[in-house]
Amino acid sequence: MTEHTHDIQHHADHEESATEIEPKVRWAIPQRLDFMTFVGKEILAVAHDIYIIFLNFKTNTELVYVANDEKKGDGVDVIAGHRTHLFAFAEKTKHARIFVVNYPTFNILAELKDMDVNRYKGLCMMECDLIAGFSGFPNYMISVWSWRTHHRLLSIPTGVVRRNQIFMSSRSHMLICQCWGEGLIVWEVAQCYKRCLMMKRAKEEVTGWEVSDPPLVGVCWSLEGQLYAIDAQATLYSLLSDGIGMLTNVEWSEDLNGSAKPSMCSFHHGILIYGPDMCLRSLKKHDGKWQVVWKYSPQDEVERLLSNATSEEAAMWTTNGFVYKIVGETEDKIDVKLFTFKQRNITKIQFIAPDDTHLATINNSGVLCIYEVFTAKFVLMKYIEGNDISFQASPVDPLLVVFGEVGQNYGLALFTFEGGALRKAGSMCLTHQIVSHVVFSPTGREMVAGAMSAGHIFILKLSEDYKLTLVRYTELGRGLADCFLMKVGEAMRVFSLVLFSDKYSMGERIICMNADTGKDNKFAGKMAGPYTRLLPLRQRDTGLAVPHLSGQLHVINLSGDKGVTVSVKMGSMFESGHDLKQYNAFYNSNALLTFSYDGTVILRQPTAPEEYEMKLIVSHRYERGVQQAVVDGALGCVVHLAGNGALAALRLPPHRHDEQHLQPHHQPPEPSVFERANNVLTIINYSDKNYLEQQEERKVREEAAEARRAREDVLRAFDAARLRLVRLLEENLAAPPLHRLSLAEFNLHLEHKKERNKQAEKEREQIRLETEARIRAQDKVTEWIRNRCWDTMLTPRVKLFAIFSHYQVENYAVLPTQRENWPELQQIEALRSIEMENDEDLFRPWEEPPPPPAVEEAQSQIQPLESVISMPRKSLESQLMLEMMEMTEEEEMSEPYVLSGTNAHKFVTIPTFMIPQTLAFSFLQMDWLQHIVKLNVQNMRLWFNKQFDDLMNQKKREVGLVEERNARLRFIIDELNKLSDLRGSFHHLNMMINDPEWRQEEQPHRLIKVDPEECSIEPYVSPSQVVIPPPEPKPKDDFRERALIDMMDGVLEKLWHEEIKKPIPMPQCMLEKDPEHFNEEDLRYVFDYEAKVAFRCEERDKYRKMLHAEYAKLAQLLDEGVVKFNQKVKEMWLMKLRVDSVIGQENINLMRLRRTNLDRVEMAEKLEEMREDIAKYECEVEALQRELALAGAQAEDAQAAYDALAGKDRYMDRTFKNHFADLSPIIVDQCYKFFKKRPKWQQRASMIPIVLYELATAILTGVKPPLLHADCVDFFKGVEQLDQISNMPPVMDEGLWATMCKLRRAKIENEIRMRAVAQEMSYVESGGGVWRAALAARRAHLARARDRLHAHRRRAEHDARNKTVQLVLPAGQVEITTTGHFEDFEDAALIPREDIDRINEVILRVGDLKLSMMRKQMDFRKGILAKEWEHAQMRMKLRHMEQELQSYRRLKVPKELQYYLKNKELGYTDEMDFVRMEKEMEASKVSVNKILSEQIRRVEELELKITALEAQASKLEQLIISLNVKVSEKRLNEDPLEPIRIRRIFKKRMETLVCRSQLIREVQANHTTIVLLQTELELLRLKTYPTLASYRTL
Repeated sequence: MTEHTHDIQHHADHEESATEIEPKVRWAIPQRLDFMTFVGKEILAVAHDIYIIFLNFKTNTELVYVANDEKKGDGVDVIAGHRTHLFAFAEKTKHARIFVVNYPTFNILAELKDMDVNRYKGLCMMECDLIAGFSGFPNYMISVWSWRTHHRLLSIPTGVVRRNQIFMSSRSHMLICQCWGEGLIVWEVAQCYKRCLMMKRAKEEVTGWEVSDPPLVGVCWSLEGQLYAIDAQATLYSLLSDGIGMLTNVEWSEDLNGSAKPSMCSFHHGILIYGPDMCLRSLKKHDGKWQVVWKYSPQDEVERLLSNATSEEAAMWTTNGFVYKIVGETEDKIDVKLFTFKQRNITKIQFIAPDDTHLATINNSGVLCIYEVFTAKFVLMKYIEGNDISFQASPVDPLLVVFGEVGQNYGLALFTFEGGALRKAGSMCLTHQIVSHVVFSPTGREMVAGAMSAGHIFILKLSEDYKLTLVRYTELGRGLADCFLMKVGEAMRVFSLVLFSDKYSMGERIICMNADTGKDNKFAGKMAGPYTRLLPLRQRDTGLAVPHLSGQLHVINLSGDKGVTVSVKMGSMFESGHDLKQYNAFYNSNALLTFSYDGTVILRQPTAPEEYEMKLIVSHRYERGVQQAVVDGALGCVVHLAGNGALAALRLPPHRHDEQHLQPHHQPPEPSVFERANNVLTIINYSDKNYLEQQEERKVREEAAEARRAREDVLRAFDAARLRLVRLLEENLAAPPLHRLSLAEFNLHLEHKKERNKQAEKEREQIRLETEARIRAQDKVTEWIRNRCWDTMLTPRVKLFAIFSHYQVENYAVLPTQRENWPELQQIEALRSIEMENDEDLFRPWEEPPPPPAVEEAQSQIQPLESVISMPRKSLESQLMLEMMEMTEEEEMSEPYVLSGTNAHKFVTIPTFMIPQTLAFSFLQMDWLQHIVKLNVQNMRLWFNKQFDDLMNQKKREVGLVEERNARLRFIIDELNKLSDLRGSFHHLNMMINDPEWRQEEQPHRLIKVDPEECSIEPYVSPSQVVIPPPEPKPKDDFRERALIDMMDGVLEKLWHEEIKKPIPMPQCMLEKDPEHFNEEDLRYVFDYEAKVAFRCEERDKYRKMLHAEYAKLAQLLDEGVVKFNQKVKEMWLMKLRVDSVIGQENINLMRLRRTNLDRVEMAEKLEEMREDIAKYECEVEALQRELALAGAQAEDAQAAYDALAGKDRYMDRTFKNHFADLSPIIVDQCYKFFKKRPKWQQRASMIPIVLYELATAILTGVKPPLLHADCVDFFKGVEQLDQISNMPPVMDEGLWATMCKLRRAKIENEIRMRAVAQEMSYVESGGGVWRAALAARRAHLARARDRLHAHRRRAEHDARNKTVQLVLPAGQVEITTTGHFEDFEDAALIPREDIDRINEVILRVGDLKLSMMRKQMDFRKGILAKEWEHAQMRMKLRHMEQELQSYRRLKVPKELQYYLKNKELGYTDEMDFVRMEKEMEASKVSVNKILSEQIRRVEELELKITALEAQASKLEQLIISLNVKVSEKRLNEDPLEPIRIRRIFKKRMETLVCRSQLIREVQANHTTIVLLQTELELLRLKTYPTLASYRTL
């Protein structure tokens, strides 16, 4: 860990060293909590960086292991704990080693190195002293080691290339779980004597389109060896093996809301689950179901939750650093105790002066904590309000300066640390810029706060009572890289390093100011920069500069004797000692500390000598280096904060003797320390104003006070000018118009008006330019849209609306295509023509073959009878079938597209190369059909568009006709209203006649063309654009036309309906005379006038009737025309539906074929998957068989070793007396008695074979190994006790005793080895059972897979034969919604009224019958209900009576009461009862004693029998041993190849017998064949040469 300038003697044993000279890590705070485990029962270990922090829950202490050298390890990558005080960790380096270390002495017990492994991702310690390591890139392997023997047992690839995996080993079985979200693998390790096997059981991750299971976020093993897991919703799953893989079953689930990451661990026989709702639950299994028996809500979100090996204790580490210890007797009685608090996400650390015994830390959320440095005691926590919070500690006073953003401003506050508490001493609101740097002077009385990015700095003075005084505020105009205070000459000065790079924080130019007076100082001299950091040194006028990207340190000498000028000179330059050229530095009055990205901290004297005092490795080189490091003034402790967030406190040598073994003791803080309500610190208030705002307000106040008099004078002058202007305006308005001035003359701001006009003109021009640019851009976009979307359409989408109705129909939008001339269709037509030429030879199994041809007429004429006889006789069914076939053939000839599946042939012409659906089955035909269907669909759409265009033209004509008729109707209504006025009637016709309107959907061309009448705003025409038309030329003299117009009263033709509306002029007499003064001529004029008036009225009535008739006729014609057109629109809509149906039929036919081909593809893929699955499991079966054979061979070797040890044991027993042949039998018997004596074996735990082998070796050699188990140590000490001379009998001497002890040790060593081999044999048998079960499961899976394969093939064959055909059938009865028009009854049938009346009478009679039956049924039902109610009532009464009877029967008088009443009647007393009870007790005592004596006698007899049986058992054991010896000797004497020879002889003999039996059967078959042939020959001979029934021999 250290590199000293002098040689240091390192001691291996820390307990025996007199003084500790190496730096010791007192305590540490980890940031990353991924690698956390329990060591033993009560030690929690957390690994991060190079540290392993051990928290002892029993003693409340902390111990830190540091792995920072070759001996103790190069960093810590992963860690694993054991149920004993052992742990293992892997290095954080290439080709990492695995160290096995014990706690708390940290002795390295084993060191394992695998050159095939680059880095380890996970580590698990298992039983039998095995370690499993999971490696990462590039191998991704799992390696199993036996750390006692340092042997790698096996190494196989995992095949899992994932991040954030979970590795966990079982506590009771040789199982390891590897989980990564949706996937999971359980590795089972089996030890087979000298070999090791591993089996993989996986829960495969779902890929592709299959539904995946929720990803698992946590796993744990229960005490029983059951694996459980949870997902992101805290649903509990149990994972069980089916012999091949792992299956998940939901065990417990609740609807938990939240976003926290769940965690789980086992606890006793239950499970602890931390859910997304930030609640900790304890689950216990009761009656086969998991139930929540305990709940707890922690204050903070839980980061890690784990339990120890026995599940008796658990630990919980939260996000903010709370460490809880969870203990409990059962699952429902749990106690959560706060163990300690270790703050996480720390961003800055500082010692608190003057004694530097406390350390202040702050995290990224503004929480300030203070710890005691040497004891790690947590002192206090404060929550600071604001954002971007940081702090700086004074180098001489117990003072903390906290600064950050509050609201919109940045400020700082002073807090003093006294008596374990923080008290606010003052605050100041600085600026709205980001204040990121605060630095003290070495004396602690000056301070600089800087907004480094903006270049603003505040120079402050600090008094003895901590009062702030602003010396100067300045804005430098450039960003700053660093700023520090240093005394140069007699004044304290501020040095600011000006930033000149946007990428790195560095600078070359320095700005100097006097911190006492605030004046600027000139800075002279040249430095060898650029630099990133400047620090003062202890020498006067000497500083230290940290150069950028360099490994050197530069000492600079400053001088300020001339007052305002500070000069600089470069001093010595030397190497810093760091390996990387990026480091930082810390300075106090007694030390100079540098820390780098290589993870090292170098300690020097404050004078910055070239030689350093100490070099510490505090962080691993693979991490992000050291972010900050501080050292106390007494040089007793170094605390560093790494870039990865880890914090550690190192005690520097020399240590005090009492601190050598003293460990930090953790005491849980009081809960009130963490309450936010009582521990909030404020920097500044939200309403405080910063320094610049205060200065601005002060400046405004001063200027207002100075300019108050001048402002009042100006305001008075303005008021006077305004009054005078108002008076002049009033006088101007009162003056005559000739002498009145324009209002513009009174504008006193002419220049302002001109400026405003110019500004308005510029704005108008800008608006014009922007509008024109926007118009051009819109025109460009619209032109592109028109070219791409409108001009490319052959037929745009148009809607056709009915006239005055809601019916509408829409055409098809068609692109300009030439599908008929496409090369694909031409190729299809050519290929189909070739196919159709061979259409007769095509196999059509769905068609029946034609009947056989009839017999020729010639043969029928020649042989009529034979022809009749020879004609096939047809049954009635066959004749009907033939007739049906003929009918279907005729129908097919008449309707050739009956099996086409569409009705497209009814509308358009079908291509001749169309593929029938009965012949379409291949992918090529599907591709052909796709093009043909597209052609048919296009033809259907074009055909419908043609019909649509015809209807659109008809609508145009119909709309024109309707408009003409509407105009005529309006004229008629106007004429009728005029006639009503002439009659003097006030009843006018107010009918609204609406003309049909064209909609936007009917005229899509209006989308791209805007008519002038569509614009609601008239276009603006500027005066310059107005064109004054020239004056019209005077017309020629048209006196003839004017004379004709005057003569014809303005018309060239007089209209009758206009004439009759004119009134009849009254005679002059009626105007000038009264009726009594009329003469005959006047009367004649009057009568003539009246006749004319009557005639004119008759003419008007006639005209009115004509108008009414014309109106009715026009209205009827108009309605009929509209209805007819609307009917055509409706028919066109129905036609559109039929066309859509045809298009859908075509597409369905094509999609059905696509679906068929897709099913074929899916079946082929499924078949391939099945084959791959079968091949995979066949390979696994072969591998398992090989491994099982290997396990069998190992079992045979183990058995042979056991037999050899057993033979050796018997031989030692048999030859024991040979070593004492010259002694008397009494002495030999005494020796044999001591030879058989063994120490008592108190085995509290099962021993593994390796431990037994070590114990056997130790007993034989007499040397105790260092890693011997406690039980084995007791046994070893017992053997040592037996070998002592004090146990020697008097009849033996020392030589004889030594010989006997040596033989006894050899015998004990052999017995222990036999026990180890027996245990290994049990391991082999157990592993073989597991492998055989896995083999059986895979074979069963293979059998099921083959069955599925056969079923799949049968299904594929069935689908290949069972083809579907699409048919278009006419619909049956369809319910049609009536419209109320006569068209609803077009298909109605006329029925006579008499038939209707007769049917109604029948219906009424049947209805009456039905009603009567319903009434009877209702009455019957009511009767049934009444009877049921009565029955229920009676049953209730009966039940009540039975209950009363039962209560009476239950009322019984007990025997005691009867006996008591009887005795009371007889006169007995209580004293008599007492006497009787005493007698009974005496009698029972005598009987009990008798039974006890009998039982004692029986026990003695049974003990005698047991002794006899044990003697018999020992005899039987001796007999068995002798028989085993004889069997072993016989096996040794036997020839091992003899059974093989015997089997070969038996096999050869059996083959001979089988061959002989086959030959015999063949001879018998040949003989039978010969006999049959002879018989047939004889029969044929008899047919050829028949014999007579009776014959005579001559």
